[in-house]
Amino acid sequence: MGSERVAAVRRLRLRVDPHGLYERIRVCADTGQLGAGVVPSGFVKELAEYWVDEYDWRAHEVRLNGFEHLATDLDGQFLHFMHSRAGAAGAEAVLLTHVWPSGVLDAVEAAEGLRSTHHLVVPSLPLTALGELGQLMARLGYDEYLVRDDRGAVPPEAPAGKGERRGLAPGEIAEVRWFNENLNAVNDEQQVGALVLSAAMLAWRAPADKRDSVLTGVMLAWFAPRSEVE
Repeated sequence: MGSERVAAVRRLRLRVDPHGLYERIRVCADTGQLGAGVVPSGFVKELAEYWVDEYDWRAHEVRLNGFEHLATDLDGQFLHFMHSRAGAAGAEAVLLTHVWPSGVLDAVEAAEGLRSTHHLVVPSLPLTALGELGQLMARLGYDEYLVRDDRGAVPPEAPAGKGERRGLAPGEIAEVRWFNENLNAVNDEQQVGALVLSAAMLAWRAPADKRDSVLTGVMLAWFAPRSEVE
């Protein structure tokens, strides 16, 4: 890729001290300023206590630093993303996003299984619109690339890219047909407005095993714009 294409991309050093942020969280939790009028204060206070007293940022930081951390500006908006280049000859590039209720840790988990065979670009969402990510891929020199989320789907808002789109292989067509025949129950339920499904989705606001994923995404959103540039 030419230097003019990557001039606007800068490398970040992801090594931060979270204690100043933790002090802010303690003060806000003690004064009841967190989540006022949005979510139950008891839930927010419990999450804040877990964040400050039990959440292990260093462990997640080590894992995240298995990838290259970069940043750029798209239409004046800061965007942090992770990047990994595979050593395999002819490796395809993949723009890997994450979808609700997933977080950046879920995308990292998916990326760890692909990094030996694919070049990967993992943006920290939702700090930018998916449609703008085509600019990012072009800036990195990827004219042709795949778009997937951490569940294996193709986001409907995914950028088309500049390269010519190829058709689906027979095996891929078979997978799509199987999905449409067997895994469309959720879509069908939503079409008829099932109340049970709606209540279940609301109850799934923040399961305990997702706390680290949520908090790691928040930490990246807070610290990435404040990280040192290498």
